[in-house]
Amino acid sequence: MSLANLVPASVKPSAEEADVLLELAYLSTAADGRLDDEELAAFKALVGRLRGTSPSDADVDALLDRFAGNVDHAEIGERVQALAPKVPDGLRPLAFKLAVGLGVADLDASADESDLQVLLAEALGLDEARVDELTAEVYTSLDAGEE
Repeated sequence: MSLANLVPASVKPSAEEADVLLELAYLSTAADGRLDDEELAAFKALVGRLRGTSPSDADVDALLDRFAGNVDHAEIGERVQALAPKVPDGLRPLAFKLAVGLGVADLDASADESDLQVLLAEALGLDEARVDELTAEVYTSLDAGEE
């Protein structure tokens, strides 16, 4: 399953909202200090879905350069806490699901990524029950895509 399918067709974020969602997803997966090919491909698909257009590799590279340039690795948590309040209430569950989905795109979730997802959930105001529900939705979607 493409992680882009986590974004309902009815969701049409503004350009600014899409950038915040994308940066949060990027930061979640960059927490472990590496971006695998699977994560990059999933990120490119998310860019296309959230922006409503197929991005070129140059478009994706420009976004990655911008997002990486916004923060040193040690400051990722602070950046997540600064960005999360910018996510509209209606997009907060989606922001979390995208972060989880992109974090497991390489089938190698790390403790750093998990810790950052906890921080993101707190910053988005999601309680533990909601986090468990959203995480289960991501894994159910991923499992459904394997059949």
